[in-house]
Amino acid sequence: MRYFLEVARRGKLSSAALRLGVDHTTVSRRISALEASLSLALFDRSGRSYRLTEDGRRLLSHAEKMEAGSIDLIEAVAPSASGPTGVVRLASPEAFGSQFLARHAAGFHAHNPGIQLELIAETRLMSLTRREADMAVTLSKAAHGRVVSQKLGDYRLRLYAAPSYLQNHPPIIQPGDLKEHQFIWYVDDLLPLPQLKMLDKMIGAPNIVFRTTSVVGQANAAAAGLGLALLPCFVGDGLPSLTTVLPREVSIIRDLWLTTYADVAEEPHVLRLSDFLKSLVLSERRALVGDR
Repeated sequence: MRYFLEVARRGKLSSAALRLGVDHTTVSRRISALEASLSLALFDRSGRSYRLTEDGRRLLSHAEKMEAGSIDLIEAVAPSASGPTGVVRLASPEAFGSQFLARHAAGFHAHNPGIQLELIAETRLMSLTRREADMAVTLSKAAHGRVVSQKLGDYRLRLYAAPSYLQNHPPIIQPGDLKEHQFIWYVDDLLPLPQLKMLDKMIGAPNIVFRTTSVVGQANAAAAGLGLALLPCFVGDGLPSLTTVLPREVSIIRDLWLTTYADVAEEPHVLRLSDFLKSLVLSERRALVGDR
């Protein structure tokens, strides 16, 4: 009803979206869902303008009464609250959570002071159906369960090494030269995500000298001059002590998906985080794919 009221008052999706703090496609989706649930056409669409139909005008008076009642209720029980409130738990891969999302947590809080974000930054998959989390950023689309999945965007992985390592080891001119070098990698037995098991395919039989379950640990080991590490660009590019190796030849794109437990997908505080994540990944695309 909030979306319906804003479009009715402003006549345009873009204006309503600005007021609500979401993308215009979110507003369009909510209006379409409302019309489908009521089996009514609430607006006449003419170009970018939205004008109420007769059914829409009848609904408007009821929606305004609901709004007034909601405002009275909020003021009575929580006069200091503004915007959606609640706790939302988000699971994500370790590096994406700790090295990317956490840097933007202040921006989310500034616009959503009533929402407490709990970030579980672990590479292992968490179960939404067992309520270990409300939402999860994953590397593939969920194939089963009571969940809603949507693609967020992409990120890129490249090879990185410290200049000190490169100066003290044979030159790397082409991919075949990598067989002569040391690598830093995951602990395979503790790696539940098949999307990350790519080093053997890329190099054949890499000389792995150090393993850790932490991407941040891999980056720190590479920065210390131990060897080459295949890192997300949003990690490797952020460390001045690392440089890319064969950036054109070794360039791996991986998907990012947002999966939400179906029973909470339409909760206002969950929708607010979903919209924030979609906007964030879009606005930070250059950092994620290493084009900056």
